[in-house]
This record gives sequence, C-alpha cells and structure tokens, in this order.
Amino acid sequence: MEYTIPITVPTRDGGDEVAIDLELAMVKSWPTFVDYFGDARLLRAVTYSQSPQIIHQLFASSDLNLEQLEVVVGDYRQAEYRKDLQGDLDLAKHLTHLLEEDQLNLYTLDKRVTLHSKLYLAENRDGSRTVVFGSPNLSKQAWSGNQTNLVVVFRTNGNSIIDEYADRLYEAHREECELFMKDLTEQLAETDDPEERDRVYDLWVDGTVPSDNPTGDLHRRIVEMFDEDDERVRRVNVVSEAEEAEEVVALQADGSGDVEATDVQPDRQMRLSPQGLEEPVKQAESTLSRHNVSVKPTELRGSAAGFDRYLRRFNDDFPTMWVNREKELVRMQLDNTTLEMTAPLPDEPEEVSEALAHIEEYIETVDRFGDAKRSEETMAHFYEAVIYVFWAPFANYFAQEYANRDGAELDKDLPFLYIHGQNDSGKGMFLRFAANLISSGVVAEPVEGQQFTKDAIERCRSSNTVFPFLVDDVDKDRVERDIIKTYWTGAWDGSVAFPTFVFTSNDGNPKSEYRTRMKMLEFDVVFDVEGHEREETARLIKERNQLFPWFAHLLFQKQITLPDQDDKLAVAREVFRELYEYANREPPVYFPNDGPAERIYDHGRRKWRQAYQTGLFTIEEKNDILLADFSENLDGYAVFKYDKVVPSTIRTEVQKTRIQFDQPERFYEWTGIEPKSTGWWGRIWK
Repeated sequence: MEYTIPITVPTRDGGDEVAIDLELAMVKSWPTFVDYFGDARLLRAVTYSQSPQIIHQLFASSDLNLEQLEVVVGDYRQAEYRKDLQGDLDLAKHLTHLLEEDQLNLYTLDKRVTLHSKLYLAENRDGSRTVVFGSPNLSKQAWSGNQTNLVVVFRTNGNSIIDEYADRLYEAHREECELFMKDLTEQLAETDDPEERDRVYDLWVDGTVPSDNPTGDLHRRIVEMFDEDDERVRRVNVVSEAEEAEEVVALQADGSGDVEATDVQPDRQMRLSPQGLEEPVKQAESTLSRHNVSVKPTELRGSAAGFDRYLRRFNDDFPTMWVNREKELVRMQLDNTTLEMTAPLPDEPEEVSEALAHIEEYIETVDRFGDAKRSEETMAHFYEAVIYVFWAPFANYFAQEYANRDGAELDKDLPFLYIHGQNDSGKGMFLRFAANLISSGVVAEPVEGQQFTKDAIERCRSSNTVFPFLVDDVDKDRVERDIIKTYWTGAWDGSVAFPTFVFTSNDGNPKSEYRTRMKMLEFDVVFDVEGHEREETARLIKERNQLFPWFAHLLFQKQITLPDQDDKLAVAREVFRELYEYANREPPVYFPNDGPAERIYDHGRRKWRQAYQTGLFTIEEKNDILLADFSENLDGYAVFKYDKVVPSTIRTEVQKTRIQFDQPERFYEWTGIEPKSTGWWGRIWK
C-alpha cells in the first residue's frame, strides 16, 4: 500500500519553489525496501540495528549497486561493534579495504546515548535524491518473518529545502558518533610489509588475549560489556552516592533487584556477539534464557540484570567484581547497576577513624565475648585476616604486575587464606563480616565446605570475578588437591580473572606442600555468647563500612614489586598504616604493624617451645642435621601434629616418632631455642 502526493517546497536557499513527490507507504519485505535505493550511487543511513556482516552483504548484494556507503549505527558503541569482528579476520580486511578505497564510512556511538532514529539519504546516478524516514532498519535479518514498516519518502531533485533539512538531521546524528576502524587504518598506513599488516589485523581484531577456557572468555566479554560507559548500566559510587547504593543493595537483599528480571525493553537491552563463543553459549543457553537473555546465532540480547543474574548463578551467588586497571577502579555489578567500589579519602579524617573503629570493635569481641587464653595474639590473627580479605580482590591486579618479573611464582606469591580453629571460634561469623566489608553489604553467606569440589575450582577459573570465593567449614582433605597447588600457574594467563580462596576449617594445618600456597591463621578462641551478645555481634557484622573504597584508592597509588616471601601482604599492610595515619588514630596494640600476625604471634613456635621446656622431646645433632626425638612421650600420630605447625619454609621429614630438620640453624632461629654448645652450629651460635 502506497500513496504518492506531488507537492512544491522551497529550494535549499529558500528561493523559488520546486516540485517533489511525497510518498507514504507500508513496506513488508526487504526487496521492497532496498528498491528505494536501487539507483543510488551514494547512500547515507542512520539505522538502529546493524552489524559489520551486513555491510559486507550490502556491497555484495545484487539488489544494490553502491559506489559509496556511509552508516551511522545507533545502538552500537565502538567496542561492541569491534567485538562483532572477533574471530573474523577476512571480514575485517574486507571492511578495511572499503574504507581505504573511500567506499565506506562507519560511525558508531561515542557518547552515552542511543540513536533510535532511521533516516536514509540516497543520491542517485541521475542527480536526483531519495530521502526516507520511517521505522525500517538497514538489516536484511530484521525483515525475517512477518514485519510491516511505515515509510515517508521524498523524491527530490537534490536542491529542495527537504534535502537541506535532511542533511542537517543526518549531520546532527553523525556528530554523536566516531569513525569506526580509524585507528586500524592509521596503523595499517604506517607499514607496507604484509607480515606486519597481518600482525596489526590480528591484534586489532582479537586484541585481548584469549584464554584456553571458552566459558571464561564468554564471562570476560560480559564483564567488558558492563565496564563500558553505557546509559543502559547505571553507575553508583558507594561513598559519594551512599544512599542510592544502599537502596540498590537493599533491593538485592530482598530478591527483587533494581529491575524486573523480564525487563528487556529497548532502552535496557544490551547485546553481545557470540562469534567465537559458540561452545560456551550453547552450554549456557538454558541458563541465559531463564534470565531472559535472548540467544540467537548473531547475538545475545538482554538486560544488564539478565546477564548479571546468569553470572551470579554460575558463581555460587557471589557477585561479579572486577578491577579496571586503566581507570583505577574496583567495580561490582548488581543487576542493572554497577557499584563503584573506589573513592578518594574524605575531607574529614574522622570518617576514616569511625570505619577503622568499627573493625576494631568487631575484632575486640574476642576479648569481650570470647574465651581466649592469649586474646592479643588471637585478635592480631583476626586483623591479619581482615587485611587479607581487603587484598583479595586485587589478587589478579598483583598477578599482572608479578607475571612479567623474573623469579615470580604465582602459586606462592598469591596465597590463599586458611583459618583454622575449634567449633564456636567465630570463623563463619568472620567470613560474613569480611564479606560485608568488601561488598558494601551485598554478600551475606559463604558457601559450605562440602561444595568445595574440583568442579567448583574449575568454575572459579572461568568465573571472571575477583570477589574471593569464601568457603566455610571445609575439611582439609578437600583443600589438599593437586589443582590447588597449580591454581594460578596451571591456567591463569591474565585474560580471565580468577578469585582467590578464603577457607575456614576445624582441621589443623594442611600438608606442607599446600601450606606454601596458603596463609595460615588460627582463631584460638571460643565464643559462648548470650542473646544480647549475639545481637551485638550481628549488628557489627551488618553495619555498613566504607573503608574498602578508600583502601582501594590508596592501593592503586602503590608501586608493585615481587613480594617478600616473609610478608606477601606488605602493600596492603602499608595501606592500612596510611589509613590509620590519615585518621589520626593510633593502631590498636594487636594490629600486625611489623609483619604477618602468624609470624609475630606464631602459635606453632609457642607449641614447640612449650614442648621443649616440658621435656616432650630431645634434640640430637649429627651429620649437619637436627633430630627432634619424641619417642619417649608421643606416638607417631601425635608427632605428626608438631610437624604440621612448622613453617613451610623449613624443610622437615617425619621419621615415626622423630622429626628431622635439614637446616638446624633455621630450627633454632624459628623456635628461639638455644642450641647445644656441641656441633658446628653450636659453635657458630656462640
């Protein structure tokens, strides 16, 4: 159905009137639509839905015979459009050829806007013009199925006021965009060497290093989509916009989220090209669809909330958190909102002091509500665990810095945290408190120890979140896995972020080869709390604390070098010292200021010293080794418990009821036991 109306309008300069045709039509097919441009030499278009693949199809189409094409793409940003080329080097080369031959110009968005307009300006070979306004997209796929579009068409001589106004409207849209592939063509112009040009193409098309984990690649691409400046994702800073952030977190806590799960209105839709991700997309299709993410061969489309809920489902309900190295930001996704977890120090130091006081008040429940033989030592271990949890989201950030340095051993330089203690020692409550500190109240529960399986570890390697994987009440047998020993070096290449692990257990220390990859802390306290004490502890756990964003701000300013094996949290510890200094607050006596709490307050060392002082073992030196002999008092199982508390940096060997130390000087240095005067070490000691 179409209606043609001859009309007269002024010329471009407002002079004499010229005759043009105004056409109103319903268009129901792709051939009918492109027929409007069948005589076009040059076509300029503003379209909402496009892809690089369609550009190729337009030039190859028998329906058109274009010499030049210029397209303003209204719903793609540079990064999104570029992702559609990943894995398709031939298409990138074809488009570049068209650009270099001045046959093609593509413009994609560079501002936080969405252009839903459709406008087509065709300059025909006979000098006439066809101007089309309406609802159709320049996409053959968009016409699949039964679809009807309304168009308003002006057929002019090219010099009417309609042409002038249409040109102005087109330019206004183009000003919202930037030229696509400009950086690539500039790089290619600098070299004529075929091999170098191929290298430029490879880097541009697949610029991020792909991992050997396709599921991890999918999750990385989703996070990259969240991380782009995009009006479809709201940004809220947890410090400067605290009330808004609390509202987002509260909605998350009650299960409703900040948008409806089925909200896929155009202004909330995000798209992701599945090219190169076919295998993981196929595996995830049912879960994605459950969260209203549409899965098609050419795109994944859904709300930010839908993509985020898919990731949380994959990640045992831990949030998607990432570090933007370029902008020096920690970000965390909650449905349609990205929480900015980094903030400069406040003007009032008292605010930092109050945040530190909150942490101290929680730790001091050890003294107030617990039964601890050595409360200062135990509180130091609690504070050391807090420092670790603040460091944990930066494990990948440190890994990036370490990886290119000689001597790096990621599996030892990036330790996990293992907290052990008897029942009711506050381990599980600590995990809830620590999770609240670094998530602005989002994470309420760790996973249970029985969920820590090999499959869970592999999923962590594909998660692309830096939020630590918190495991409560795990049997040490589940921790003593070969995959743990090579968690980082076995798969990490920097393309996909891995979370670090925080374990709590009733079991004592794991075997030596695992202890070298873990930070071992002991919560040597028993809480037998009354009702009001339990309520007070729960209040402290839930209380909002803004220290982590200030911590993150300061940490980004630090120079990172390979860690001292004696203190792998040295940078994080320094940041805490700076926070105390800024707050004009004296650190508590139990704050591990001079090094790791497990070194300053070494429970294993104390255990060995007490055993020696009570005559539980004797010392024999021969052939430059030291033997601690427990045979008169203990059986082999009990002796093994003593071996487990020896630092992993000291080599030992259990021989039934004796423990052999290959480096006697390390034994004496660690325990503080004075050596006998006999033997070469005794002479040196004197």
